[in-house]
Amino acid sequence: MLYQEKHRPQLHFTPKENWINDPNGLVYYEGEYHLFYQRNPHANDHADMHWGHATSTDLYHWEEHGIALAPDELGTIFSGSAVVDKYNTSGLFESDTGGLVAIFTHDGESQEQSIAYSEDKGRTWIKYEGNPVIPNTKIKDFRDPKVSWHEESQQWVMVLACGDHIQFYGSPNLIDWTYLSSFGKEYPSYIGVWECPDLLYLPVEDSSKKEWVLIVSINADGPNGGSAVYYFTGSFDGKEFHPNETPKDELKWADAGKDFYAAVSWDNTKDTYWIGWMNNWQYAGVVPVSPWRSAMSLARKLSLFEKDGSLLLKQEAIIADNSKEEVSYKDVTIQPDETESYEISNTAQVDLQISKTSNSTKWGVQFVTDQDEAFRLVIDKQSDAYTFYRNEGIIDFSEDFPEEVKGSLNGLDVQALKAIVDKSSVELFLNDGLTVSTNLIYPKGAVTKLEIFAVNEALKVDNVSWTNLYSIWK
Repeated sequence: MLYQEKHRPQLHFTPKENWINDPNGLVYYEGEYHLFYQRNPHANDHADMHWGHATSTDLYHWEEHGIALAPDELGTIFSGSAVVDKYNTSGLFESDTGGLVAIFTHDGESQEQSIAYSEDKGRTWIKYEGNPVIPNTKIKDFRDPKVSWHEESQQWVMVLACGDHIQFYGSPNLIDWTYLSSFGKEYPSYIGVWECPDLLYLPVEDSSKKEWVLIVSINADGPNGGSAVYYFTGSFDGKEFHPNETPKDELKWADAGKDFYAAVSWDNTKDTYWIGWMNNWQYAGVVPVSPWRSAMSLARKLSLFEKDGSLLLKQEAIIADNSKEEVSYKDVTIQPDETESYEISNTAQVDLQISKTSNSTKWGVQFVTDQDEAFRLVIDKQSDAYTFYRNEGIIDFSEDFPEEVKGSLNGLDVQALKAIVDKSSVELFLNDGLTVSTNLIYPKGAVTKLEIFAVNEALKVDNVSWTNLYSIWK
């Protein structure tokens, strides 16, 4: 039965069948969060790109709809965004209250930017007869437009991926676009191509400040190999982005795991939320699942946190309140080389609050299946690092599927750990989401136990809790 397959995610969006990748056209409109996405409706590989469509009222439970945008004489439909044109700046709508406009890449003889509009809440779309609105003949990789309204300059602003840099465009009406500036060529060249940019204006926690954040996905050479997402903080004046960092500084990875890519944000929301494709281009075409291929991450709320003069991205997983059954224990002490074990389900949220008096500098948790497979996270404070081990289960489908995924703790002592365990993934949020790692797993059994262990010195835990989560699918 559909949605009952062995590795089918129960907490993450997947299509009923066939291939998906990048989230597209994220927009909130009249009570619905829209999730469009790269879609091959005919097969399980990256080809014949359409826009698929799903909606949600809580960013957690999803209803899949039909195809939103299909290929035409200009090419297939690559990634892009959608906005609420609430004042009908485009003049495309009969009503002055406007509607939804999608901005996307046509992938044909070259990559060009086009638009479409919807007057029925995104269920059907009319392509603009004057497409493309930004033609291209010179740049091979010229795609993934992300558009938002910039209040200070009173214009629509587009960030566009152009191979090894980002270009900014401005428009009064979503149709006539003017080149504004470029960013990124001064940064070191990497193996991968820049993709799926986003421009966010985020609050800084514990202050009244907000800062601009430029998101860039890179399709190779991530921190654990393959595709990944990094970000720059800085300022944007309606024309140019000026980063706080210099080109010599180390890049900041939004998610240091192996399986989080092409993340972009929702338009027309009070707070900022985003979602990513939960896979990696190194092995996306061969992951051992069927009849669907690929899932989205959980949606996450974004903010910034200031540490030692540097701004860090903070991510909070969105899980609907009505899907929980919680169990918790307080004041747990684990001696070195000992293990505390608890029974959990294979769709669960695990939360640990580490005591400030704990002396252990190396400890961890593992998720154990009914076939004694262990998917283990080890925190090593002295090395300022963590490692997630996924050397169990099905791992032989790709040599690029690493048994160990490593990440930095960014100089932070881990006081809190949240893990979201699904049938084929683990999303890790350390210190309330200041450090995040998303990783696919393919166990042969089902997760049944949470184990907490200390490697050196006693680990004191103020609170251990887990929440058995119900499936989001009816």
